[in-house]
Amino acid sequence: MLAALILNERVRIYRWSAVIIGFVGVLVVLSPHLSGDELKAAIGGAASLMGVSYAICGSLTNAGTAIQTRRLAQSESTSSIVFYFSLSCTLAGLATLPFGWVTPSGSELIVLISIGVLGGTGHIFLTESYRYASASLVAPFDYTSMIWALVLGYAMFGETPTSEIVLGSAIIAAAGLFVIWRERQLATMRRRDELATTLAGAATTLRTP
Repeated sequence: MLAALILNERVRIYRWSAVIIGFVGVLVVLSPHLSGDELKAAIGGAASLMGVSYAICGSLTNAGTAIQTRRLAQSESTSSIVFYFSLSCTLAGLATLPFGWVTPSGSELIVLISIGVLGGTGHIFLTESYRYASASLVAPFDYTSMIWALVLGYAMFGETPTSEIVLGSAIIAAAGLFVIWRERQLATMRRRDELATTLAGAATTLRTP
């Protein structure tokens, strides 16, 4: 939505459909947690309600980051965007220092450094994706992060995915494949139109005495 409102991107029904389908897949994955005691606790508990509110705010600000990255990618290099983003996050993190610093152990420090390296590498790839594709096109593929989390969870922690997780992941993957298929169709149509225009121009030139 922000891509259409702020960047004035033309978001067609196919991309809207892919985003909605991917979100449905996320809901399917979360369906075991959207009923019974957990749902009642989330609705009735102040702490749970605050957690949901923070998650929504985080989703909105994350979307804002994607929009600004897309805009900056048109004029700035990937290295400068990633550098200043990382610098801003570092300064913001240091601002929380007085509120409770806990010295990490050796293993915790390694994990924290790994998170930083993976996060920085991911931001580089994400910035490059916005350089070559519109924000509304990239959006459905963001859902695939849940699939990778499930794969890594199984590989590293032995977490066995449930039937809801498998079905939801399949829906999310289908949304991404749908976008790829549609964009390939559009690219083929554009090449066909360009070829027809070129041939028409050549024919006109040949008929000119």
